[in-house]
Amino acid sequence: MTAVVVRGLTVSFGRSPDRPPAVLDVTFGVAPGEIVGIVGPNGAGKTTLLRVLAGEARPNQGLALVAGTRASLRAARRRVGWAPEPPVLPPELSGLEWLLYLASHRASGPAARAASVRSAVEFAQLAPFVERRIGTYSRGMAQRLALAAAVLGGDVALLLDETLSGIDPLVQRDLRDGLAGLARAGRVVMVASHDLGTIERLATRVLVLGAGRLLADVRMHELLGERVMELALDGGALAAAPTLCNRFPGATRTGEGVAVPLLRGLTPEQVLAACRAQRVAVAATRVRYRALDDLLAAAVERR
Repeated sequence: MTAVVVRGLTVSFGRSPDRPPAVLDVTFGVAPGEIVGIVGPNGAGKTTLLRVLAGEARPNQGLALVAGTRASLRAARRRVGWAPEPPVLPPELSGLEWLLYLASHRASGPAARAASVRSAVEFAQLAPFVERRIGTYSRGMAQRLALAAAVLGGDVALLLDETLSGIDPLVQRDLRDGLAGLARAGRVVMVASHDLGTIERLATRVLVLGAGRLLADVRMHELLGERVMELALDGGALAAAPTLCNRFPGATRTGEGVAVPLLRGLTPEQVLAACRAQRVAVAATRVRYRALDDLLAAAVERR
């Protein structure tokens, strides 16, 4: 079963032919229980993609489905928990009043509403300030309230746009654990963020967007199980960095030289042999496990 389906999705804003689409021909599916990180440079289309799935934006072409229903329809929107960036919260209400208002549109009966709000407050660790007026909240408090509101609403999918940013690191760790628990119970969690460390710790899968296109779709355990060899190049040898990048698939420039993924049986000895054959002076080397920023850099460079 696929909980979220995106097929041939293209979204454009404005009528100028010189303005490129925010999302261009993107296709993927997400199964229940997956935690999908969405990463990419500014303007890559991350927020637009989530807004389409939340029913806030409509595609010019293609399809977006939540639980088999078009994302723009009320039936789909009721099954999605959406936390935009920045959070859209009424400053004159308390956090508790806001959650009770949202629950009144979701749960049937006072007992069910109260139970769902208690669960959301506990999940986001809001108890110390939930009765305070939202206008007095810090950024981290507002993010946690936005997360609670999303958890309150999304029984199929949670769509989080930078929602874990600005939150105390220890609280953030607990929230990641809580989101992982929701995924184990069958919900889809989709998180767009520039915080690659958070995505590495949370996501089971990563989508890389660039200029509106889907550049990579990778399982996190596969990515983090790969190794990378970093080459520091002496002075004039830096000019050979583009040649080395072309020589090894997925290689990227670094500040001091080149990072070469050790893919498909490639060994450090073979990399050094290639450097010697091309008379590239290597000052130092280091082998480490691959990180998400390697994937992002390689995908954007290919683009």
